[in-house]
Amino acid sequence: MSEFLNNIKNQFEKFCGENPSNDIVNDFRIKSFENFNNLGLPTTKDEDWRFTNLNEFYKNQYSIPPTKKEFNKNLISNSISDLDAHFIYLYNGKLVENDNIDNVVIKSLSSFLNEADLNTFNRFVDNHSVKNRDFTFELNSAFINDGVFIDVNEKAVIDKPIVLINYFDSSTSFSSYRNLINFNTLSSGQVVEYTFSDRDINFFSNKTTSFFLGDSTNVEHLSIDESSYHSYIFSNLKISQTNDSNFTTDSILIGGKIYRNNVHPVLNGQGSNSNILGLYLSKENQHMDNYMFVEHVEPNCGSRQLYKGLLKDSSKGVFHGRILVHNEAQKTDAKQTNRNLLLSDKAQVDTKPQLEIYADDVKCTHGATTGQIDKEALYYLRARGINLEDAKLIMIRSFTEELLEFINSNFILELHKKIVEEWFLNSDLAKTD
Repeated sequence: MSEFLNNIKNQFEKFCGENPSNDIVNDFRIKSFENFNNLGLPTTKDEDWRFTNLNEFYKNQYSIPPTKKEFNKNLISNSISDLDAHFIYLYNGKLVENDNIDNVVIKSLSSFLNEADLNTFNRFVDNHSVKNRDFTFELNSAFINDGVFIDVNEKAVIDKPIVLINYFDSSTSFSSYRNLINFNTLSSGQVVEYTFSDRDINFFSNKTTSFFLGDSTNVEHLSIDESSYHSYIFSNLKISQTNDSNFTTDSILIGGKIYRNNVHPVLNGQGSNSNILGLYLSKENQHMDNYMFVEHVEPNCGSRQLYKGLLKDSSKGVFHGRILVHNEAQKTDAKQTNRNLLLSDKAQVDTKPQLEIYADDVKCTHGATTGQIDKEALYYLRARGINLEDAKLIMIRSFTEELLEFINSNFILELHKKIVEEWFLNSDLAKTD
C-alpha cells in the first residue's frame, strides 16, 4: 500500500506541474489530496469496503497518459454510433469534440474551472454532501481537470438525447475525470454515458459524474460501461435535486476486473423524486461492488432503488444500499430492493440493505434476495416444448426486465434492452453443460 501511495503522490505532483490553474482550483486540489491522505486506503476492515479486497489493485503502478486529441469514431460499436442523438466525445477523459445543441452550453471542464468565480465553483464542484465522501471521490477532486461541463438552459426541452462517449486506449494507465451536468429550472432531457476501451488493458479509471437538477426538472440518465475486463474502475454518481425535480438513473455494468459503483442522490427540495436502477452483469472473475446512498433532506420526497445482479462463472457481486432520512424529511417514501440471480455454483453475492431514519412519519422498506434459476419454472417451460437453452434465456430475460418499469424514455428503454441482449448473446448464458 505504501508503494501505491508513493506512486499516487508522484503522479499528483506531476499533474499539478503540468496543469497549473487559478488559486481557487489549486487550493481545492491540495485540500482534496490532503483529505485523500487523511482518509487512507480502505481495507476489508472498513465497513463500507468489507466485501471488496483491493490488495491486487494496490500492487499496480499507474501514470497519467499522454494527451491525444484525435478520436477514431470507427471504434464505436454500431449499437451506439447509429443512435439518433447529440454526441460528445471524450478520449481518456478529455473532451475532444462535441455536437452543437440548441439551448445547451458545452465546454471542457478545464475551461469551466479556469473561468468560474468562487460562487460558481462552490456550487458545482465543492458543494457535495459530506455524508459519503470516500477516497475515490477525494482522489478525483485532487486530480480535477479533465471532463465536460454541460449547462441546459431554463425551460429547455432537449430535442434528442445527449450521448457522452468516452474511449480509453492502450496508452491509458490512470485516468481521472469529472462531468458536471446542470439542468436549470423547468428543463428536461435524457443523458447517456457510454464508456469503452481497448481489450485486455490494465488501467485505473476514477470518474465522477455530478448532476444538478433545478426546480421542476425531469431528467433520465443511462450509464453503460464496457471497459476492459482487466481494468479497475471507481465511479461516483452524485445527484443534487431541488423542489419537484424528477431523476431516473439506470446503470449497466459490464466491464472491469473490480468495479466500485457509488451512487449518491441528495433530495434537497420538497416533492423531489429519484429512481436508482442498475444491472450488474459479471462473469469469469469479475468483482462488482455497488454502494447506494440515498439521502433524504427535505419532506415529501420519494426514492426507489432497484438493483439486480446476474453473476456467472466465479464472479462476485456486492450490494450495499443505505437510505438516510434526516430529521426534517417527514413524509419520506423510500424503497430499496436488491435481487440477484446466480448462474453458476461458484458465483457469489454479498448484500447489505440499511436504513437510517431520524424522522417519525415515513414509509421506508428494504429487501434483498439471492437465488438460482427456479427448477420448477424451468420444468414448466420445458414441458411445453421449449428447449433447455431457450427456457433458461426466457427466465433470465424476465428477471432483468423488472427494471424497465421505471424508465419512461423510449430511447433509454430500447438502448438498455439492446446492450443487455448483446451481453446475453456474447456470454453464452444458457449454454448447457
